[in-house]
Amino acid sequence: MGNGTTRRLASMAALIMAATAVSRVLGLVREQVMVYYLGLGADMGAFTVAFKAPSLVWTMVSDTALSAAFIPVFSELLVKGRRQEAWRVATTVSFVALLVLGTLSLLGVVFARQVMWLMAPGYSDPATIGLAVDLTRIMFPLVLLLGLAAIAMGILNSYDHFTLPALGPIAWNVVIIASITFFARSHGFYALAWGVVAGTMVQLVMQLPLVARLREPGGIALDLRNPAVRRVGALLWPVVLSLGLVNINWFVNTIFASFISEPAPAVIDKAFRLFQLPQGVFAIAIGTVLLPSLSRLAASKLMPEFKGALTSGLRQVFFLTLPFTVFFLVLGQPTVRLIYQHGRFTAADTDAVTWALYFFSLGMAFVSANTLLSRGFYGIQKTWPPLVVGCVNLGLNVLLNYLLYRPLGVGGITMATSAVTLVNFLGLYWLLRRDVGSLGGRRLLEGIGKSLAACAPLALAAFGSWWLLDHWLGRSNGAQVVSVGVGYVLGLGAYVLAARVLRIEEMNLVTDVLRRLRRGFSRGDSE
Repeated sequence: MGNGTTRRLASMAALIMAATAVSRVLGLVREQVMVYYLGLGADMGAFTVAFKAPSLVWTMVSDTALSAAFIPVFSELLVKGRRQEAWRVATTVSFVALLVLGTLSLLGVVFARQVMWLMAPGYSDPATIGLAVDLTRIMFPLVLLLGLAAIAMGILNSYDHFTLPALGPIAWNVVIIASITFFARSHGFYALAWGVVAGTMVQLVMQLPLVARLREPGGIALDLRNPAVRRVGALLWPVVLSLGLVNINWFVNTIFASFISEPAPAVIDKAFRLFQLPQGVFAIAIGTVLLPSLSRLAASKLMPEFKGALTSGLRQVFFLTLPFTVFFLVLGQPTVRLIYQHGRFTAADTDAVTWALYFFSLGMAFVSANTLLSRGFYGIQKTWPPLVVGCVNLGLNVLLNYLLYRPLGVGGITMATSAVTLVNFLGLYWLLRRDVGSLGGRRLLEGIGKSLAACAPLALAAFGSWWLLDHWLGRSNGAQVVSVGVGYVLGLGAYVLAARVLRIEEMNLVTDVLRRLRRGFSRGDSE
């Protein structure tokens, strides 16, 4: 793949990274506001389980699944100049999604109590169960709203419009933060649940004007018999099943966590929110840009460019996420303390979340890489291999959870997740390599090795500077901001310096993209 294409993709990814970074920071603010006003007790555990119930459904049949099945087909039709047909497919898929996801939302509301029995069998307190049921009924319509938002995002991404969908999560967080701040004291967790629903509606509505401007005349029509619509369905089901297995893994985690303690699901969730910050910023940004690009390359039979784009994305992901694995290992506890330990969040809560975060962080780079490998399969319209790998991982996850949750508590559950993530990466990489040929494995290993080597000075600089400032300044809120912030800044500086000394090529790409961002993006950048 040419350097121009690589840099264009990197620039678009950088744009999404910037928006996603703002969203993730606001997400941390949201989590801080949540635990400040509402604590980390049994009721927070009830909310966490209630939120995971619709989350399990929407990630299976709406969010990633719809994008993975819809974008390759829609993009292929656009590449071939069949724009009216592409929009008839989009209209038909939206109509079917409205019916199916609306029905699932209604079923979730009606059978919320039965859903809770499945999600948290270890819960026994009637008040906690009752709250979880109420919150589930409020939030289950998220399945429909997020499904329609995913289709809108898929349309915009296929036209290389990435900014507006990336801004949606920012609005989502702002609405939730406002809802908690103004209404949590009087309405408790109900304010939080309704804030989540309102934020999701805003996330959908803000994309619709641009979608309407892009639509093709004569393209708004139902066409259930169109072969492309059936192809979306054929691609969708393997993705739904494979994502179902991924989410069943989280379901398994929640079940085992409910036997540890009532707050345990919330403890794991708070660790996961921190884990998601770098993982989401880099992997989701690169993966979002790659999927429509890979789909177009595959549709044009440009397989060398396809493999080059995917390998470049994998190297970038490892280069960008491995430092944060090390950051969370050496600065995990001070980071959790700084972010969460305010209001009703206690020092014991900090220790519990840190313990879960340590083991989560071990799998960060592989979670990010799996996102890209899955996009590779979706780009060539082969959605069954991730399902095969997911079947193996499900059994492994159950076994590891059973073996580890008693001796290690919440850390055992997150350790199992990281181990399964590694196995998933190895399986996906091997299967994709078998389908498309070499993915530059030697270059990938070389890049990972150099990135790990550059992490050594990062660890020394980050922990050493934090330790000195922590002893010197104490642990007031301001002092923690300084000591932890300096630790991250000096650690990052050490990593950048080491990357230059080791001549890691991704460092040059990142530098070039940042330079272009400061100039306001080049002509090749998209909205």
